[in-house]
Amino acid sequence: MSKQKVVIVGAGGMVGASAAYAMALRSVVEEIVLIDRNSDMAWGQAADINDAMGIDRNVLVRPGDYSDIATDDIVVITAGLPQQPGQTRLELVDANVGIMRDIIRNIIANGASPYIVVVSNPIDVLTYVALKESGLPKNRVFGTGTTLDTSRLKSYLADSLGVSSRDVDAYILGEHGDSSFSTIETAQVGEIPLREYPGFRDEIVQDVEQAIRDRAYRVIDTKKSTYFAIGFIISKVVSALRQSTSTIYPVCSLVEGEYGLDDVVLGLPSTVSQEGVKILSGYPLTDRQREALHHSASVVREAIEHVTNQEQQ
Repeated sequence: MSKQKVVIVGAGGMVGASAAYAMALRSVVEEIVLIDRNSDMAWGQAADINDAMGIDRNVLVRPGDYSDIATDDIVVITAGLPQQPGQTRLELVDANVGIMRDIIRNIIANGASPYIVVVSNPIDVLTYVALKESGLPKNRVFGTGTTLDTSRLKSYLADSLGVSSRDVDAYILGEHGDSSFSTIETAQVGEIPLREYPGFRDEIVQDVEQAIRDRAYRVIDTKKSTYFAIGFIISKVVSALRQSTSTIYPVCSLVEGEYGLDDVVLGLPSTVSQEGVKILSGYPLTDRQREALHHSASVVREAIEHVTNQEQQ
C-alpha cells in the first residue's frame, strides 16, 4: 500500500487544510491531493504546505480533482457548511446532506473503490448517507465519530491529574453531538481506576460530559470553528488505516446488531487498519452507559429517517 494516496475533498477550508498539514508534517503518506470547488484555494493551500515542507520535504501536496481517486486511496471529506455559534451539529443536516450526496457520486463516478473517511457534520448522519450512496462495503466508509470528543476528555482528565493523556483510558461514545456520553465510571489512569488514582477529586468528574461538549462550543464561539484538533485526529485515523496492525479509535460506522442496535451510525470503540473499520462488540458498558447509547442511537436514527423521508418525497 506504499503508493496509496490521500485525497481531501473540501481542502480549501481550514479543517481540510489542517488535516493536510498534519499529515504532511507526520509523513503519513507520500502524496496528498487537495480538491475544492474553489480550485484556486486548493492550489493555494497546497502551495503553502509544500513551501513549509521545502527544506525537508518527503510528501507531495498538490491540487487535483475527482479523476485522481483510485481504488484503495483514502478519501477524506471535510466539505460542507460549518457549524455556527449557537448551532447544533444536527441542525446542519438539511444543508449538508445534498452536498455529501454530490461528493459521493463524484468519488465513485470512475469506478474506484476507495476508503471514505467522513468528517463533515452532522457526521453520524452524513456517514450513513455516504455509505448508502456509495454502495461500498461498510468497513470502507466511516467517520471520525467521537474521536475528537474522546481526545478532549483524555486531555481534560490528564490536565486535572497531572499525567500524560496516553495514560488515560476513557471514551466519549455515541453521537458526535449533544447526546454523546462518557465511560467515566470505568475510566482508568495507568490501569488504576480513575476514582482510586492519587489526587482524584469528585469535582473532576462532576458534569464532565457537559463540560466536554461546552468546550467544543466555546471554541466555536471564540474562533468560529475548530480545525487544528480535528486536523490532527484525521492524520492519526488515516495513519491507522494504512497499518497492518489495528489501532482502536471511537470512529463511527454502521451498527448491525452490536450492542442491541441496528441500521444506525454511532461512535463506538472500533479497530482501524488497512482492512478498514470493525466495531468492537464486546466493550463493557454499565447500565447507564448502555441506556445513554440507546438514547443517542434514537437521536441519530430520527435524523436519518428525516433525511430518508426527504429523499423519497
